Amino acid sequence: MAASRIELLAPAKLNVHLGIHPGRDERGYHKADSVMVGVALADRMIIQSADELSLTMSVDCGVPQERNTVFRAARALCQAFGRPEGYAIHVQKNVPSQAGMGGASSDAASVLLGLCTLWDQDPLDERVVAVARGVGADVPFFLTLNPALLTGAGDVLAEEFPVLPDVPIALVRPDAGVSTVEAYRAFDEDPIEPPSPEAMCAALRASDATAVAAALYNNLEPAANRLAPVTAEVRAWLEAQAGVVAAQLTGSGSCVFAFCESHEAAARVAKDAQETRKWWSCATTTVGVGYQFC
Repeated sequence: MAASRIELLAPAKLNVHLGIHPGRDERGYHKADSVMVGVALADRMIIQSADELSLTMSVDCGVPQERNTVFRAARALCQAFGRPEGYAIHVQKNVPSQAGMGGASSDAASVLLGLCTLWDQDPLDERVVAVARGVGADVPFFLTLNPALLTGAGDVLAEEFPVLPDVPIALVRPDAGVSTVEAYRAFDEDPIEPPSPEAMCAALRASDATAVAAALYNNLEPAANRLAPVTAEVRAWLEAQAGVVAAQLTGSGSCVFAFCESHEAAARVAKDAQETRKWWSCATTTVGVGYQFC
């Protein structure tokens, strides 16, 4: 008898290189070089058979069910495979929104992975990948979760890298969030031509965490800082902490991440951020393929 219930994790991501190119294509998208790694901070998802397709969230995301990325992904995949839309989906949110960590995209990818597992389908089937790309630019990355370079509009997998093993990371997010739409609009007002992502790609090919930390880059960060100046304050604070190797905003923010010398340093930095600055914080580590499956 086929399984009728599955539980998965939906991990966050960090942009270790984000190069947005000036100008937009005919679809209104920027060309982007996006190098991402997965981290252990994750939402938790339960999918089980039901009479109809429904979605519940542990927090109100302020979006109608039909517009939520999880619901849209599940509906589109059922339609792509000719399957009945009969699933109840519950998401326990742990990844902050408007943080640049891809929480909504990861949730969407996890529902695709979960349904493919229930149906015994290949999650890299071209129909699954097409649904992922249709839901959001970052969604295809989460289908494999290994460190990867995505090009095009940030939705075309160009190269995968070995898992960056167990790198200690501190995440810090101030109260202010940053809208991705607003961040790109601010970027267009003062665009910056990005360098090649090759230095980051070479570091990841070698699984060299020190080189990855040295090559961090995000040309969307100045735009995010103008929208929420506290993000620059968070980065400066992190860079001044003992045990921090390098820090950078992820995506459009407002979360700033720090590569740390040890897990103890990451835990201490996260604790200090919460206790002394009242910022949301978390100590975590890098993860890769297979992490979604409980």
